[in-house]
Amino acid sequence: MKPILVYLAGGMKSGWQDKVIESCYDLVIGGIVEFFDPRKNPKDPEKYRANDKKNWEKADIVFGYAESSNPALFAMCIELTGGFYNNAWTIFVDDLQPEKMETPEKTEEEKKRKRYLSFIETVSHKKASGLSEGISILKDAINERIIYNYRKS
Repeated sequence: MKPILVYLAGGMKSGWQDKVIESCYDLVIGGIVEFFDPRKNPKDPEKYRANDKKNWEKADIVFGYAESSNPALFAMCIELTGGFYNNAWTIFVDDLQPEKMETPEKTEEEKKRKRYLSFIETVSHKKASGLSEGISILKDAINERIIYNYRKS
C-alpha cells in the first residue's frame, strides 16, 4: 500500500511543519505517512511547490496552517482548493493573531488577509483554531485514510 501523502501548506518561518511531522514520527518511520514540505527547497519554494511530482494535486491530505508571519494567504487558497478538488481531505488551522502584532501597519495587513479566510473555509473539510488541535484532526484524518485505503485494496 502506498504511503498517505500529507501536503504542508502555509508559512515557512516558525517551523510549525517540524512539530506536525514530529507528532506523526511513528507513522513516517513505518512508511504509512509521507510529508511534502515545501521548505525542502529554500531557494525557490514557490517553484518547488509547483513543479514537484508530490504536490497538492497528488496529496491525500492538505494541511494548511495560517500563521501571523505568513506574508499572504493566497498561496494557501490555491493549495487547499487544489487538494479539495482532487479529492484530498483538507484541514485548515487558523492561528492568525493580529492582536499580537507590534505596529499598526502590520495589524492592518493582518486584517486584509482575513478576506482569504472565508474562501479557505469553504474548501476545508475541518478547521482548527490552533496547531495542537490541527494535529489532532490530522491524526484522525490519517487514521480514516488508512481505513479507506485498506477497504479499497
